[in-house]
Amino acid sequence: MTIQRSSDASPARILTRRTVLAGTAGAALVAAAGGATAGAVQIGEPPSGKAYVVFFRKAEYAGGAISYIVREGKAELGRLSAGSYFIATVDPGLHTYTVHAERHSDMQLIVEAGETYYVRYELDVGVILYQPTLEPSEQRLFDEASPKLHLSDPLPPTGASTAGPTP
Repeated sequence: MTIQRSSDASPARILTRRTVLAGTAGAALVAAAGGATAGAVQIGEPPSGKAYVVFFRKAEYAGGAISYIVREGKAELGRLSAGSYFIATVDPGLHTYTVHAERHSDMQLIVEAGETYYVRYELDVGVILYQPTLEPSEQRLFDEASPKLHLSDPLPPTGASTAGPTP
């Protein structure tokens, strides 16, 4: 697994599988020792031949009223508001996830079947607005935050109207 994050305002950065999984393995050891965070959301195993990517955003005051949509290409995967998470079920291979504001943040992730990956949403300061950034994360950080998180509402299907019925 290789993770690459780029932004039109910062150079690309690549993390190796060992870097990301070291934190995940540490969290698994803590959980096995009975040190799992009380009330943490249990993700479970992905379907056969698939992987999970868990996107989460802590409940923070900075930019709390603004939500952002995470996309892969033109497909809208989910919305992250303050204190929310959602889980994308994906095929193995290379995936590029994006969030947009004044600038955009892209993160590339090569996933393997049967694995669960964690992506943390962060806010940076922009010229006018807060700027969304996707960062690789680990299960331990999700477990710490998850008792205060809620599952994001599903997005309406592409092309569906969000307006109420017309008279």
